[in-house]
Amino acid sequence: MSRSNSASEFMKDRLCLEREELAFWERQRRCGGDCDLKMARDLPDDTPQFILHLQREFEDRAAAFSFAGSRGMVLDAGCGNGELLIAAHKMGIAKENGARFIGMDFSANMLGRAKFRTSGDPRVAFLQGSITSLPFVDRSFDWVVSSGVLTCLATPQSMAEALQEFNRVLCPGGGLVVDFFNRLSHYTLARRYLFGERIAPPEYLSFSEFRNQLENAGFQIEEHLGFDFKLCQGYLFMSRYRPVVDPAYLQERISQLLEKRILPVWPKLSLFGYRIYVRCKKI
Repeated sequence: MSRSNSASEFMKDRLCLEREELAFWERQRRCGGDCDLKMARDLPDDTPQFILHLQREFEDRAAAFSFAGSRGMVLDAGCGNGELLIAAHKMGIAKENGARFIGMDFSANMLGRAKFRTSGDPRVAFLQGSITSLPFVDRSFDWVVSSGVLTCLATPQSMAEALQEFNRVLCPGGGLVVDFFNRLSHYTLARRYLFGERIAPPEYLSFSEFRNQLENAGFQIEEHLGFDFKLCQGYLFMSRYRPVVDPAYLQERISQLLEKRILPVWPKLSLFGYRIYVRCKKI
């Protein structure tokens, strides 16, 4: 196969994956209590209240880490239905700095929900766009947050393009908060070596690999925070075997204990989390 044909096939595969991802979020509908949380995290309508409570706590901790210290113009790139941004607002994060927020997503469905939830707030605006080609001029923002987005991109090249775009729209010294799935967590290692699953970028990276990606894009890591130390990742509560395997939600309770009690004392243990948030500075 010639190089030009290979490149053409690569672009077709990438566009196909991107269309599939967009179609998934355009179809999202939820009902009942906490419908926006269920929509943001792709949870079923009959999710147990205990799990919803844990997910809400995660949103609050992730929002606090992502938006603490934000100032000036703040971009939530890949905001979905606004769950993280709204959690930050409810906690009053960045209010004292007079920050203004722009939420951007490629899904009109999710953006419509975000606009509805924040109607009447003059500090927040939304628009549709892609993180690999941001619709903003250079140095437009003082802070950029992109949660749960880089892991959904089709290729490592897409991730590199997104990070370069974040650098382009940030002012010198601006802050960036992004996250990734840790390919060296106990669960991803088990999936790879015991079950033969494909664990590869951009969805899964080691901390050092992600750091290299950020440094190549012109960022320096300042802080990181790990989440999700469960023995079995994903939503075990949805399994018909959960009442037998884990009737008291022990794995969720142990993970929560580690996150809230142990990590503040031994922050290096964050590197063993399944999902890791990273705060960086443009250099």
